Amino acid sequence: MFRMLIVEDERWEREGLVEFLDWESMGISVVETAADGIEGLDKALELKPDIIITDIQMPGRNGIEMAKLVMEQLPGVRIVVLTGYDDFGFAREALRFGAVDYVLKPVAEEEMLGTMLKVVQGCEDQLLKRREEELIRLEKDAVHHLSLRQQVMDLLLGRGGGETQQQTINELRDNGYLEADAFSVWLCSGPGLLPKPDTMEMEQIARSVLGRQVLVHSAAAGAGKGIHAAFVLLIALQQDEVSMQAQLAEQLLQALHLRPASADDMAREQIDPPGRIISIGSPREDIAFISESYRESQSAFNFAVFNGLGGVVAADGEQAARKQFTKDSEVFTQQFRELAKRLRHDLGSGGATGPVMDELFTLLAAHPGAGRSYIASLLGGVIESCSSLAMPAAQATTAVATNHMEALLAGSRLPDMRAYTAGVIGEMARLLEEKRNRKDDYLINRVIDLIEQQYGNQDLSLAYLAGEVFVSPNHLGMVFKKKTGKTPSEYIQEYRLARAEEMLRTTKQRIAVVAEQIGIPNPSYFGLLYKQVYGMTPGEYREFVQR
Repeated sequence: MFRMLIVEDERWEREGLVEFLDWESMGISVVETAADGIEGLDKALELKPDIIITDIQMPGRNGIEMAKLVMEQLPGVRIVVLTGYDDFGFAREALRFGAVDYVLKPVAEEEMLGTMLKVVQGCEDQLLKRREEELIRLEKDAVHHLSLRQQVMDLLLGRGGGETQQQTINELRDNGYLEADAFSVWLCSGPGLLPKPDTMEMEQIARSVLGRQVLVHSAAAGAGKGIHAAFVLLIALQQDEVSMQAQLAEQLLQALHLRPASADDMAREQIDPPGRIISIGSPREDIAFISESYRESQSAFNFAVFNGLGGVVAADGEQAARKQFTKDSEVFTQQFRELAKRLRHDLGSGGATGPVMDELFTLLAAHPGAGRSYIASLLGGVIESCSSLAMPAAQATTAVATNHMEALLAGSRLPDMRAYTAGVIGEMARLLEEKRNRKDDYLINRVIDLIEQQYGNQDLSLAYLAGEVFVSPNHLGMVFKKKTGKTPSEYIQEYRLARAEEMLRTTKQRIAVVAEQIGIPNPSYFGLLYKQVYGMTPGEYREFVQR
């Protein structure tokens, strides 16, 4: 909708023009009035109307003079001059300096309507043109800004020669990004930003919170291998801010956390609490050395991600952790070796490996300065040591491939390394259990064969069977019970009585002979055992089946 100002010194004509046409239906929502050219200029500059209808002859300042002054400051305004026959020369003058039309007094409704419709159409055409020009400008700015972002990313990564880098620095200066005493690079994580902003929105947030020009690049589009941040920020700092950039980063992080999130985002956050990180490199006074700040920020970010840290993480924090680890390395190494031995023992003996794995990774988490690569090498050594227990079967499986270092370093977090290590150790435990089970299966099958072949041997017993298969009676008894659910003695007795039942049913041999053939020479004892299992004596059973 458009705004209109009516300038007329005659009150009744001025008020009449306000009511003369249905302005709102023509797209004019605001109609203001002024009583002369002096007031008209003041109101025009205040209202910034799209259309001015003005009389020519007015006291103080006539309409022509007012219109010229208005158009000097509001060149887009469309002016309609009201003129009588005697003032027609003034109307021609108004048209020469930019008035769009004139209407003769007394004003006729039809003429006024036709003129104003043309004027409104001109306003609409002008508005459309301005919007198109603004869109083109915005597109050009967006393309230029995108190009500048990529140039800065190349500068951070050290791409291009010195001349290319200097061109980037010059363009940053021309665009107002280098009006500072020092420069730093921040990396900002994405998981905790709900809902996650895009690059443009992130720039707007950072500029608003930090009160300065901030250039933001999407980390996914060029931050380098192994970087899991969402954004790279080029930050300009004044001299008194160099030592307090951590506080500035904290302000930005807080603002990002306070952004409204949808119900789905909040639900996801509760299920998988996100890491919220801004890593900051050390400031550089010379923008030409900003790549060093970027490398520091990269390292600090990956250090934080790997160790599960959150908040603002500075490069000097990582350095302090590494120095502390150097002091603690002797005790750490001793503790790690002891836990690695226990893990191998538990794996080899068939015991649970979970408790010692908990201790092992608690130790690693307590020493963040050890570093991702060193921890990967330690865990790779543990896996290789344990894998020798499962050879040669382990060699045939992809789950325990020998190139563990590469697989471990593929994880960006300590829990990723734990998941891989636990998976490999679990696969080894399964393989070892299969080996033990295959050996035990062979042992049990051999014992069952002996029982079935020698059930008539009165000396058949646990001790006899253990001697035949070259294991101790205790071991045989334990393994046999585990596999069959019965002791060897129970299995022998059940098999003997099953053979006796078959003989009683299919032959006419005397009961004493049957008892002797199944290895129980005492007929009375045989009769007692048989009745316990079949509910009747051997004689009663034979009489029952022969009826």
